[in-house]
Amino acid sequence: MDNAEVELEKARTAGTRRGLAGWLWTVLGPFAGLALIVLLFAYLTRDRGSFLTVYAWRTILVHTVVVATCALGMTVIMIAGGIDLSVGSAVALVTVAMALAVRDLGVPIPLAMLGGVLLGGLCGLLNGALAAGLRVVPFIITLGTLKAFRGVAKWLASNSEVYAPASAKPWWFKRIMAIDPNPEWLLVSPGVWVVPALAVLVAVILRYSVLGRHIYAVGSNEATARVCGVRVGLVKLSVYALAGLAVGLAGVLQFVFLGATGDSTTAEGLELQVIAAVVIGGGSLSGGEGSVVGTLIGCLIMAVLNNGCVQAQIPNAFQDIVIGVIIVSAVALDQLRRKTRREAI
Repeated sequence: MDNAEVELEKARTAGTRRGLAGWLWTVLGPFAGLALIVLLFAYLTRDRGSFLTVYAWRTILVHTVVVATCALGMTVIMIAGGIDLSVGSAVALVTVAMALAVRDLGVPIPLAMLGGVLLGGLCGLLNGALAAGLRVVPFIITLGTLKAFRGVAKWLASNSEVYAPASAKPWWFKRIMAIDPNPEWLLVSPGVWVVPALAVLVAVILRYSVLGRHIYAVGSNEATARVCGVRVGLVKLSVYALAGLAVGLAGVLQFVFLGATGDSTTAEGLELQVIAAVVIGGGSLSGGEGSVVGTLIGCLIMAVLNNGCVQAQIPNAFQDIVIGVIIVSAVALDQLRRKTRREAI
């Protein structure tokens, strides 16, 4: 192994989970938080007795699907040191485009679903091309595309909802995001199984592929990665394109959840939930760190908080306050951990 490869491996290793302490932070820490939140809401709703039922958890999982699908893509972006604020707008654009394709062009729903995933990929590709080509911080780039994608969605939908005809829906369409699975042996909604399948794919890419190695290297130390011959621009382009495909898939699932409706106002604020889930799960806004398992636990924490507050009849304002406090705490702990690590070196 030559010097460049050694330095590249060091950069990648710097972003992976480090020993027992790193594993405790990225997995057991969020999991312990999830367990405490579940116990808290189980206690607060003990008189109703509905929080720990199978139906309640099936509902939570269905409501987690769109956030989790986007969050898995966001995990890859944040490990590479980027961010994407446009995910909610891209999801809305995908739902509108699908509904219009089915209603006005007579496109079969399965083909429209494929097109929706590809449209999400194109949105991500645009973000990556702008970030890599203009060398402007992704925060600014995706803040701009957040407004642009939402504006295009509103223009296409004429500021109203677009309904695909009922006759265009296949017999299996309603089953995808139904609370009660059909067939029953699936245990949960078919749409929920999309998340673990995507999680395995993302984990394999990050852990075993050359691209995954380069993603960690770029997020850990972009300058070192560039010196070692990593094509940083291409890595960023690939990361945003892959995450865009995940966002497109989330848009398809949202389209199904809305009953084959395109809504230009849907998924507003989704980007905040997605980023919060990744950060709560141990991802770092500074790049180089994050895990698939941690992100999934972060998504569950967000979903349990939302569902638990509703069942406990806690006002929405309090939910926002709690989530905000959790996000700030997670970021503060991440910065403290990084400072401690630097002092130990």
